[in-house]
This record gives sequence, C-alpha cells and structure tokens, in this order.
Amino acid sequence: MNAPAFDRYLRYAELTELLEQFEREFDVAHLESIGTSHEGREVWVLTITGPGAALEKPGFLVDANIHGSEVTASMSALHFAWTVLSKYGTDETITRLVDETALYVIPMISPDGVEHVLSGTGWVRSGTRMYPREQMRPGLHMEDIDGNGEILSMRMEDPGGGWKISEQDSRLLVPRRFHDHGGTYYRVFPEGLIHDYDGVEVGVAAPKQGLDFNRNFGANWKPEAQQSGAGDYPMSEPETRALAAFVTARPNICGVHSLHTGMESIIRPPSTQTDKQMPQEDLRRIWDIGRLGVEETGYVLFSDYKLNDDVYMIHGDFGCWCYEYLGLIAFTVELWDLRARSGRDYLELSEMNKNRDLDGLEEVEAALLQWSDETLDGEGFIDWQPFEHPQLGAVEIGGWKRLLRNNAPAQLLEETRAMETRFLMAHVQAAPRLRAEVYEVEMVSDGVWRIAIDVRNDGYLPTQVTEQAVKMKRVEPVVARIELGEADELLAGDVRAEIGHLDGYGSGPWRGDGMSGRQRRKVEWVVRFDGEPAGQIEISGQRAGTVRLNLREHCVLTSGRGGK
Repeated sequence: MNAPAFDRYLRYAELTELLEQFEREFDVAHLESIGTSHEGREVWVLTITGPGAALEKPGFLVDANIHGSEVTASMSALHFAWTVLSKYGTDETITRLVDETALYVIPMISPDGVEHVLSGTGWVRSGTRMYPREQMRPGLHMEDIDGNGEILSMRMEDPGGGWKISEQDSRLLVPRRFHDHGGTYYRVFPEGLIHDYDGVEVGVAAPKQGLDFNRNFGANWKPEAQQSGAGDYPMSEPETRALAAFVTARPNICGVHSLHTGMESIIRPPSTQTDKQMPQEDLRRIWDIGRLGVEETGYVLFSDYKLNDDVYMIHGDFGCWCYEYLGLIAFTVELWDLRARSGRDYLELSEMNKNRDLDGLEEVEAALLQWSDETLDGEGFIDWQPFEHPQLGAVEIGGWKRLLRNNAPAQLLEETRAMETRFLMAHVQAAPRLRAEVYEVEMVSDGVWRIAIDVRNDGYLPTQVTEQAVKMKRVEPVVARIELGEADELLAGDVRAEIGHLDGYGSGPWRGDGMSGRQRRKVEWVVRFDGEPAGQIEISGQRAGTVRLNLREHCVLTSGRGGK
C-alpha cells in the first residue's frame, strides 16, 4: 500500500479505516477491539508480530490519546505501526524484532474525546460522560461563539483587569504589575457563553465533562476532592477498564510507551517514592533506556515523583500503575509543547512560573509569536477581532489556536513522530530474549538417554524485567517442561524444572571488571524411551519468550544413537 499521509489529524472513522487497511495489507498485523467507549465506539488495538503466538514473545505496548485533545499522540502511534509494517521483510533489524516480539498499538484510547475536539463540538480532557455532576454548572463554558472554527480567548476592557498589552508585541497580553495604573487593562476569559449569568460575575465553570482517564487508574488513586478528573472509583470508565484488562491479560508485556503531548519530556518511574527508595537495579535499567530516549528526542527526562514534587501533583496515572502494580518499564512520552519553541524546556518554564519571573515569561511569549510568524506564517495566533458578545457586550476574540498549544502543526508532525519511533524501537531491543539449546545428549544404556540443556537470556533486561514485578508477584520464573510419550519414563529430573529468573547482559552496576550476572542455567534429565526418542522440551518465561526443543531431532539425529 502507499504510505499514508501523516500531515493532518485523523478523526475516529479515518483512523479505523487506516487500521483496517493495515490488517488487510500486512500479514503480520491483526486488528481487534479491546472494548467500547462511553458513546459506543470501539477502542482498537493493532497487534504486530511475525509467525508464532504473540503471548510466547516479549510484548511492548504503545498507547495514545488517553487525552482527547492530544492528537499528535495518535498520529505518532500510527506512524510507528506504519514504520514497522512497511519495513518488515526488507529491514533486517525491524524484521527480526517483529518476528521475535509482540507489538501492541492502541492509538486512540479516548475516541469520544478525539471526536469531540476535532469535530469542533468543544473541548474535553478525556471522556464525554457528564462528570462529576450531570447538570451543567453555572459559569462560563467554552464554545466557538464567533463561528471561525476555533475556541480562542476573549479580552474585555476593564479598569480592574489583571492584564495589559505587552510593549514588545501588541498582540501579546502580559500580567499587570501591582504598581501599574492609568493604562488600558483587560479581563481575559476563554471564548464561550455564561450559563446562569447574573449580569455581573464571570467565573469559568468547571468542565461539564471533567473526566481525566489518566487519573482513573488504581495506583495512588485519590477521589475527586483530592484529584480532579479521578472518576467515581479506580477504572470506573469503560475505556480505562478495557485498557487495564488488556494489559493484565498479556503477561508477556514488558514495556510501555504512553504517548501524550504538552511538555516535551520523558517521564519515568517511580511515582510514589524517590529514586533512592526504589529498587536500584530497576533504576539503572530505566535510566539507561530513558537516556537513549533523550538522545533520540532531545527531551528532558525526569521521574513521575519529581513531577509530583516540583511541578504539579497527579494521582492514578496509567504509567504509575504499570510500574507500581505490574513492574513494567513504562515511559510517558510527552511529544509536543508550543512553549519549547522558545528554547526552554518544561522544567525551566516551570521554575520561571514558580518564581514569578514575569519578565522572562514575557520574553518566552514574544519568542513564540516570532516563531509562529516565521514558521507558520502567523497561522498559529489569531489576531484580536472585535465581537459583540450576547452577554458581555463589546469584547475582542483572538489568541493562540488551542490545538497548537499541545499539538505539532502539520509541517512538524513528521519530525515529532519519527523521534518517538526511534526511541520506541530502541526500547524494544532491550527486551529479555530467552534462548535454549541442547548442551549434552548421551545414550547411557539401551533406550536410556541423558539430556542436558543450556538455558540463557540473551537480552539486555532480566527475564522478570524489574525487581518491582517480583515484589508484586506479577511474573513467574522461567520454567523448563519435558513432554514425553505415555510409555516413556522420566528416571531423573523434574517434569517441570523451575529455573528462576535470569539476568540480562545489562544487569548489575558497571565496574569495569567484565563480570556478568546470572544469565544462564543448565538443566538435565534422564529418560527411558519406549522405542525411538520423541517428545519435546518447552522453556518459557512470561516476559522473555518460549523456546521448544525437539527430542527426536537432538537424540537421534544429533547423537547418532550413541556417544555425546
């Protein structure tokens, strides 16, 4: 098939059509629904893997658009899917990874929210269910009232207003200082209408559809009084229940990339503790993989805990749940931030806000306007236009296009998507990779064979992926099972030999002495066969894959029925 045009944002029907086309055109793609949204739309997952059962390979999840307006995320997930599908069979690395790995792509967790935003109906965080109340609250509700297809800002002259026009650029509004008097000042609101207006007070109402799916997961969940958007209880929404059920039903998943927009950063575990308090082996591996993400994207890397401590507090997010409950290496990748066009990263900007660096923030806003003029031909910012508001009277409507604040414009989509695809492909290559081969085979007497196998982990990560997974009892140890015919007899060894967890080559601190961890184990059996050797040995690790060894092939063909 021809390459899709990733130069615009797809609505739900278009995304569904593209996913269906992927399944038709590529044998390694399989499309299914993990559940339905509040409004009845299917939440799709595209599984990409080569021959063999997906559950018998290490798995990676890419999820996107848990927030309805963050549509750059869904396009990045689709770009990743297209990249691996289109290069399968021609690119050696991608072909090997697709054959050895199960890739799960959920590009739109909140299809209702995406439709709400892209159709111009309004603006929601995640879902469209009325929450936390079914009745519309008094106050200003966002709406496109001038009919230009955008929900912008309104400014209204008021001697008591808290904003004034910047001396650097007349389009820019900046906070009024406490010693400013005698000028023209404004009150600023989102574009919209006021429900139950009393003719005086203009307060912005809490969203009538206030759910935030990324505050609805069980780890560190708090109720609405402590965390807005939390939902009635953990996994209260059909979309979040479906996502949680999907992940827990696939114990082969060892890594997660949750795609968002808003701060150009890579957010890593832990969430509820400091780096010093978490398992240090987990921290080392997460740092190694995360740093490569920084190299590929140029984004800043920090922990969920630092976000909570230094920037803003969140509870019940999906990435936290993935690590804290399941022991998965989960990265929340924030793909776009308009403010980063000023040359400042998210943590720098947060410090400026925290320290009330008003001059610095004005410089940032002026730099953004210049960037918009030069890069977007001024299309990112709508100049202020007079408008007769039916309730407020004379106002001006203008400002930044709302979607641009946390979504890349069309001409920068390719660059944004490609960076995440490279990071994700690098993370996939860190997976544990179970390998096994017959180490020794010997016929010790007529019909009696001694069989020894070498089981090893050739991957960077250990077979359990994290110590947190072991602590939470979310991963089983590697096991070798010997399967014989009914008339055959096992004389020594266990039918089910528990091997335990195997280190990866990335285990342990770097000491420069070349010492490796516990990456391999020897397992052996003595078997009396009734006739020709037959049966198989199956070695499996939930997150490291499954290997099968044919006993006839190794006993008869390898040994020639005698000797080692």
